[in-house]
Amino acid sequence: MIIDALQHALENPLYPAIIRQTLQQIQLRQPDELPPGKYLIDGDEIFFSVMEAETRDINLQLPEFHRKYIDIHLVLTGEEIIGTGTSALTRSLIEPFDESKDLGFCHSIDSETLVHLQRGELAIIFPLELHRPMCTLSVAQPLRKIVVKINQALLK
Repeated sequence: MIIDALQHALENPLYPAIIRQTLQQIQLRQPDELPPGKYLIDGDEIFFSVMEAETRDINLQLPEFHRKYIDIHLVLTGEEIIGTGTSALTRSLIEPFDESKDLGFCHSIDSETLVHLQRGELAIIFPLELHRPMCTLSVAQPLRKIVVKINQALLK
């Protein structure tokens, strides 16, 4: 997982080109102006969703992971806490992994670390890394964010 600010990530030469290019494409579309919905950059290979929802108590939010896609969570307005764990953690699945949605849910994250994201900040989450998005430690608050999906095969 990588935590950064969008303005820095757009030009960071250490990031894979596909991540920088994807973030640049999103920036060109003026994300603050986009209505909620799904937006394609490269079909099913790279796309993003603008979401508006309320954060949830961290104890009510299930940890999840993906196998195919890299996630980038970018906060547009509000604050978000994402619980995280490394890809080496044991994943005790609640139900079988859903290949069609590239999504698995787990019971918990051992040694969970909490990442606090503010407006303009992002988390890059790689396949198999457990994460618990959309969380708060207090009262639910409105959150507007983007979740980007990049097929991990594009990194190779």
